Formats: sequence, C-alpha cells, structure tokens
Amino acid sequence: MRTAEIETFPEADKADGCLHPRHVYDLIGHKEAEQRFIKARQSGRLHHAWLITGAPGIGKATLAYRIVRYMLGGHSLLQSTLNIPENDPVAQRIAALGHGNFSLLRRPYDHKTKKIRNDIPVDDVRALAAFFQSTAAEGENWRVCLIDKADDLNRNSENAILKLLEEPPERTLFVLLSSAPGQLLPTIRSRCMTLNLRAVPEDDIQHWIGHHIEAKDEIKDAAIKLCRGAPGKALALVQNAESVLQPLSKYLASLSSHGSAVDMSLSKMLAMQANHGTRDLFWEALEDVLQSQAIFSVTGEWRGAFKPLPVSKPPKTWARLREQVTETHQREQAINLDKTAVMFDTLSAIRAA
Repeated sequence: MRTAEIETFPEADKADGCLHPRHVYDLIGHKEAEQRFIKARQSGRLHHAWLITGAPGIGKATLAYRIVRYMLGGHSLLQSTLNIPENDPVAQRIAALGHGNFSLLRRPYDHKTKKIRNDIPVDDVRALAAFFQSTAAEGENWRVCLIDKADDLNRNSENAILKLLEEPPERTLFVLLSSAPGQLLPTIRSRCMTLNLRAVPEDDIQHWIGHHIEAKDEIKDAAIKLCRGAPGKALALVQNAESVLQPLSKYLASLSSHGSAVDMSLSKMLAMQANHGTRDLFWEALEDVLQSQAIFSVTGEWRGAFKPLPVSKPPKTWARLREQVTETHQREQAINLDKTAVMFDTLSAIRAA
C-alpha cells in the first residue's frame, strides 16, 4: 500500500483517535512475552509462526510491530529488548509500509462501497504466495507477514493461511493477532507458538497514561477502570471521552429520574456514522458499570468507574441487566439492527428495571 493511500483511506487495524500501532514504540507490560520471543530468535531455532492473543487494546499489535522491526534488521537500544527507536531506518520504512520484506494482511478498504470490508478476502491471502516466492528486497533476507487480525479471516482465507503455515517458505515469519483464538481453526492454532498477553495492572496503566495524554483526572480514572487491563483501550476511552465517557456519566447520573429524553439523545448520538468506531467502547463500558454495581450491591465496596449509581436494585437485577446488555451487544454485532432503537430500548430497560 502506498503512503498516499494510508493518509486517504481508513485503516481497519487502527482505533479511533489513537495512533496506529506501527507508530507506537513503547510497550507497557508483556516483558515476559517479549523475552520469550527474543530467546527463541537467539536460539537459532525460531518457530515460523507466532500467535499473539489477548483482549482488544492489550498491546498485541504494538508487540507485533516491535517483533517486525527486530526481525527485519532494526537496531535495538538494548540487546535484551525489542526497543527499536522511531528514527531507525528499518522502523521508518515499516511505519510507511514501504519495507520490501514486510507484508501486512488486514481487512481492506473497499473502493466501491467506500467502507472497510468485514473480512479478509481469500484473494489477499493467495497474493502472499508471490510475496514469499520473490527474492528478498531488503538487506535482511527474512520475510515477515503480520495478520491483523486472524479473527477477520473468513473460512476460505483461514484454509489458505493454513496451507502456508503447513508448508512455510524458508526464513519466513508469520505473526498472527487474535482476540478470540478459540474461534480460529484448531489446525492453525496448533501450528503456532502462542504468546498470551495478560491484563496490565491499573497502576502501570495510570503511570503510562499520565505520560501520553492530557485529560482531566476523572476522565483518566474512569478510562483506567473501564479498560479491562488494556492500555490501548484506556487510551481510546480517553481520546473518545466526548462520545463515550461523558455521555455515559450523564446517563448514569440521570437514572434516579424519568430520562427518556436523555436516553433518546444518547441513542441517536451513538447511532451516528461518526461514532461507529466508538460504539463498542460504550457497550463494554455500560456492561462493566452494571457489573460493578452488582458487586457493590452485595459488598458495599465500589471499585468501578464514576460513582455508585443513584438508584437501588437487588443484586440479581443488576446482574440480569448486565447479562441483557452483553447479549444485546453480541446480537447487534451479529446482525444488522436499528442502532438507535436497540440502544434506546436498552437504556430504557435499565432505567425501568
């Protein structure tokens, strides 16, 4: 993909309001996973396929790009890390998607529909054959393919990737990212070494967020509580506070009154195309607040975002509402529903329960 295309068209592997992972150079947490890869590389017996798993925003793509820079000849500041600086020539070519030994497989932008495709087409996977068969274009003769995300492969694409994993070209590395590895073909998982990234402690995220973005303390605190241990998600929540955290806070504060106007206004706002990328953030934040309220109603200890809700309901009611929100969110992702109506019905149901 040419640099002009990167600037013109949306990228499926970039969160709204955040830098693309290939432009991020510091990794918070996951030192053990990084060290495991480094030791495998230094052993001279590097496996040809690595599957990096973890929740969205946990740092999968950030780690993957550190691996890509390292494998293609970037010079680390320390031999024991993958910390290759932004001004490294290899890092610069990868950032521009201009390195001849690097191939990125992701959901493409459809020029006809003016939208990003819902999956990775099999033709894009088949095109990798030419990439692997060509003579290495750069000084390093390793070739690296990053699949971001393997979850976006359709069944035909999965089968095509499986064939490549079964008969890998020499000096080739596959890096696959997945937030739901259980949904991948077992034969794909069995051919990969897995790096499972775990939740990052809140204190670490708080320190990291404080050095990367300016925002009100209450916004940063809410984002950290709602990020589920994923630094990238915390950053996305802060960056999108006006369409996620602030409207959610207003809605929660209104639960003690009749607020159908609040519900409808919020539902219409979240249904706008401009907020399409942040809608999932809102759904998940709402789920987590209800979960925290269910725990609070039993223990009396509040560990969630914002403040305890201004209404009293039995613990079973809060738990049931949380389950309903999760199920509705999953159903909305699976089928095409009226987004305004679905959100309004959900918010109204919570208020009326």
